[in-house]
Amino acid sequence: MGGILTSLNTSYTGLQAHQLMVDVTGNNISNASDEFYSRQRVVAYPEKPLVLGNNVVGRGVDVQSIQRIHNEFVFDRYAKAAQDFNFADTEFNHLREASSLFPDVDGVGLYNDLKEYFNAWKDLSKSSNDSAQKQVLAEKTRIFTRHLQDVREKLSTLQRKASEDLEVRIKEVNDIGAQIVNLNKEIKKLEDNQAYKRANTLRDRRDQLEFNLRELIGANVYKSKLQSQGKVDRDSVDFEEEYVLNIGNGLNIIDGTSFHPIVLDKEKNSNYLNRLYLQGYDFKQVEITDKITQGKIGALIDLYNDGHNGTKVGKFQHYIDLLDSFAKGFIEASNAIYAQSATQRIESSPLQIEDDVAFRDSEYNIKNGSFDIIVYSTDGDIVAKKTIEVNEITTMGSVVKQINANTDDNRDNNAQNDVNNFFKAYYDNETKKLLVQPLKEAEGFFIAIKDNGTNFPGATGINKFLEGDSAENISLNYLYQKDATAIRSWLAPVSGNFEIANMMQQMQYDKIEFYKNKSNVNKMKLSEFYQFAAGKVATDTQGAQVTLDTKKAVLETAKKEHLAISQVSIDEEMVNLIKFQGGYAANAKVITAIDRMIDTLLSIKQ
Repeated sequence: MGGILTSLNTSYTGLQAHQLMVDVTGNNISNASDEFYSRQRVVAYPEKPLVLGNNVVGRGVDVQSIQRIHNEFVFDRYAKAAQDFNFADTEFNHLREASSLFPDVDGVGLYNDLKEYFNAWKDLSKSSNDSAQKQVLAEKTRIFTRHLQDVREKLSTLQRKASEDLEVRIKEVNDIGAQIVNLNKEIKKLEDNQAYKRANTLRDRRDQLEFNLRELIGANVYKSKLQSQGKVDRDSVDFEEEYVLNIGNGLNIIDGTSFHPIVLDKEKNSNYLNRLYLQGYDFKQVEITDKITQGKIGALIDLYNDGHNGTKVGKFQHYIDLLDSFAKGFIEASNAIYAQSATQRIESSPLQIEDDVAFRDSEYNIKNGSFDIIVYSTDGDIVAKKTIEVNEITTMGSVVKQINANTDDNRDNNAQNDVNNFFKAYYDNETKKLLVQPLKEAEGFFIAIKDNGTNFPGATGINKFLEGDSAENISLNYLYQKDATAIRSWLAPVSGNFEIANMMQQMQYDKIEFYKNKSNVNKMKLSEFYQFAAGKVATDTQGAQVTLDTKKAVLETAKKEHLAISQVSIDEEMVNLIKFQGGYAANAKVITAIDRMIDTLLSIKQ
């Protein structure tokens, strides 16, 4: 029943409630500078009243809970904007380094070195027997090929650095994931939905970790049975019962209180680049490299991935492939022309093909058609000419047989002046080199190959001017590095012939074949293909910058929306502090008044 003690209890509950409100407000003010702290409010309702006769009398205030002002949907948009921004920012910073390797400035860069190389051939054509000019040509060739190797190596270094950076980021992801799981366990212990107990500080900490993890790898977070908290704030939606975080559009790494770490492995990759695996409950590892497409880690994979095991080819690998295609096309086109220069024997590069394997089944870009074996005298006259046919079933063994065949090459019914009377071809499966050697070296005959569209001499490196098959190993033939005067500018071996030099410098204006594999061949000018490769890097970098600017604007908007709901306002908290302090003082005064009433009652009794 009611009485003076009931009145005392009513004021006491008010005193306690306002004390709590002052404490919560003070805590808000203390954490005002923390971006991930959500302002809190005390949820209080009137106590269930007493019924005294015809009167209903209040019994004070009941503090139900302390809730944070947080909107899960707005926070999710903010985290999504952050992971998109970090993807764009990481990609742009790395691409900016790559684009610096292709300066678009006159007198600087690979393109300038290429022009200098062709100018050296042009100068040689004007004085074909000038030893000094041959030295200049050799030096210009070394400068260009070394610069090409250097650019490729720097791209490979950027690729490796991105892979190594991934190791640091994955360690962060695993550390954060383990912390989130521990927080989920603590939250589950502390919270009670029936009693409205809220682990607000732990939830703020988990939000921060979740935000950081999504910046790193991108993720989707699923929280079941979210609750609206309109009693505290109309925009507040919080408090889930189940928590799942997945990456790669469906791969769970956090399932409530269980965590599945990400494992890295370099050994399974020929370039020693990191591959990502998810470790499940049964400790089996499933590769997820191609499935991570968001956050910093998604950007790093998008940059460095080399297409291993059928996965996506990253941007750096694509640039490397373009440089390799450029170098390969340049090497083969140069060597195909240089093979026409008459010399005393024919020798190919070491090949990766057996003598009975058809060219069409090999890695070499040898097409159907024909090429000519031409024998010159010491006076530069054509002595014999044999046409070698290449078709669907042609092998290196059949090429050797055609060269060695006893045929009337000159069609003059003279059996003593055919190619097989001067030279003999060999190919064995140990050295894997095509050799065409003179039968009598003392006679001094010369031999050359003129291609008619097969790319046979270029693909096999016949009497090559350039070594290698990619930007990684392109170089001037070692013979000419030792002795540049041995460079041949002639077609026929006579003084004053400079047709090879002319054809070499003309090559810059001709369309040649560029390819990574022979199933996808592009015909372009050297300058066009180089500009295409350099332009690809520049376009990607520019596109990344535009995307970054857009994602930054979206992030700033999402952040403002989130902070407008959850951030502490010092002005608002100070107003509340004054209000709650006044409520506390008023309740204290009521208690003082009741105390005097009790004293009066006691004195009357005495």
